[in-house]
Amino acid sequence: MLTYAPRQTNNPSLIPVLLVLTVWLGLFCWTAPATAQSKSGFLFKDYAAKSKLPPPDEIKAVGALLVDGKTGEVLYARNPDKHLLPASTTKLMTALIVYEKVGLNGNVTITEDDTKVEPSSVPLIPGETVSVDKLFHALLIESANDSARALGRHVAGSTEAFIDMMNERALAMGCFNTHFANPNGLPAPTGTHYTSCADLMRIFRAVIAHPELREICSTKEYTIVTESGRHTFRNHNRLLGFYPGMGPAKTGWTIASRHTYAAAVKRDGREILLTLLDSPDKWTDAQILFNWGFAQPAPQPAANAISPAPAPSGLAPSPSTTPPVPAPKKKPKNSNTATP
Repeated sequence: MLTYAPRQTNNPSLIPVLLVLTVWLGLFCWTAPATAQSKSGFLFKDYAAKSKLPPPDEIKAVGALLVDGKTGEVLYARNPDKHLLPASTTKLMTALIVYEKVGLNGNVTITEDDTKVEPSSVPLIPGETVSVDKLFHALLIESANDSARALGRHVAGSTEAFIDMMNERALAMGCFNTHFANPNGLPAPTGTHYTSCADLMRIFRAVIAHPELREICSTKEYTIVTESGRHTFRNHNRLLGFYPGMGPAKTGWTIASRHTYAAAVKRDGREILLTLLDSPDKWTDAQILFNWGFAQPAPQPAANAISPAPAPSGLAPSPSTTPPVPAPKKKPKNSNTATP
């Protein structure tokens, strides 16, 4: 019986071929370090992971100031002394003066002149009596323009006298790029009502140095009852409860001023303060600046620090305690109302 042995194949082993290919590919793909430059002048691209944090210069506001809350160190500034419209951030000065005079104590009898304002308003009714405490909550949470007039008249005797007090207090604080024409920030004749980011920062710091005012400016919702009914105020600061660490703030808006803003954010014991003026979108601008600020090392006290002036009449300020946003609501084209 014949048997046949298997025929020997002529195919060499693939292992040496694979080794040669591996070495060749390694030599072909090798490059110098990412920062090095070859003799041919080609600069190898650095593919290392990089921060996605937008730089502060991407903001759209005409004026901006970002400072460290503890040291007053300026972290970022854009046109900090430029005269710009404050809109309802004006109410910070109104709140400061009234608080320094009477605190949250007492009651106010509303006059017809107090109610002659555009919304936002409570609304107040002439002849009714409303507590100063309620008016403060309406002023700083709802940004009620009638409350601003009522509180100012209450401590000064008239709106005109209160405006004089506002301008005197601004000068006493070193706010030389500020002038007020009303207590609420509604449109005024050109050149009569303005502030700067640096001045607004001084006013804001003086306001939140008072724990009671800081708390009101950080309140998301508050309900009062007046003769016109039950009113629930919802804070106009859309970043409150949304942006991590968001604390006290005051918003503002008119057609002429666009968005205005003063706000404080505290994280891990560090507080950063921001003022924005003439912004098309304060919510985006604020997040860019706060994100950038907290990414920087905490500064040491420096000569360019921004600090509030001492309160008059022996009232020293107390130490401070310290994802996409919904699109801003569209305003009627024919409205100049001071609102968020």
